[in-house]
Amino acid sequence: MKTWQRVLAWFLSGCLIVGAFWFFTQSSLIGSDNQMEKEKQILISEFNANKDNILLQINQLITEEKYDEAISLASKYQVTEDEALLKLKDQAQTELTKVNTQKQIADLSNELNATPESEIQKKFDLYSKLLELVPDNLEYKTQQAELQTILERQHLIRSQFTGENGAHRKLEKFIKFKMKDVSTYKHLETKYIENNDDTFTIITTFNGKKGDSGKITKNVVTAIVDINGNPIRIVSWK
Repeated sequence: MKTWQRVLAWFLSGCLIVGAFWFFTQSSLIGSDNQMEKEKQILISEFNANKDNILLQINQLITEEKYDEAISLASKYQVTEDEALLKLKDQAQTELTKVNTQKQIADLSNELNATPESEIQKKFDLYSKLLELVPDNLEYKTQQAELQTILERQHLIRSQFTGENGAHRKLEKFIKFKMKDVSTYKHLETKYIENNDDTFTIITTFNGKKGDSGKITKNVVTAIVDINGNPIRIVSWK
């Protein structure tokens, strides 16, 4: 057999295989579609023959608050597209959503009550989740707003201090500006006290040369700063 004849034979064999595969695939799909159509017609016939009883069962399940079962039974016959059936399914779904929402609210409320007052961020997050479930709840809105104000204030205060050693950024800058030899500066500790007039008392302890003295000593600077951390006055420098 010549080469071109062998090539032609292989080509024809390949075409036969592909054709056979396509034929069986199409036959399988058609058979599957026919089976699905048969099952659909069986369900439609079954529903039409027992419509009143099926609707009564679904309605009874809703009355007994067995919403999952009601939805399952309605879904079984949903292919009928019966208006009364679909209406009952929607009713069961709505009631189930209400139940699930109430459970989530109860769980979040319990978690909220168990959360210490000091955990501001967690309480804020819980109120945010509650508002997602009940957007118009005035109490949740009020509590979330108050907590947000506290969190923003805490963030504003924290941003005034360095993350490395806790030094107050603006007061430290002021201290270094006043020092004769800033290279001797070494921060030791910083504390702060909130005042009643929206100011803060900052107490910074550091080592460094004071004035023209050549000796490195421990210094304690007490200053008043505003809410943004700007130094208002130096109370003492010891």
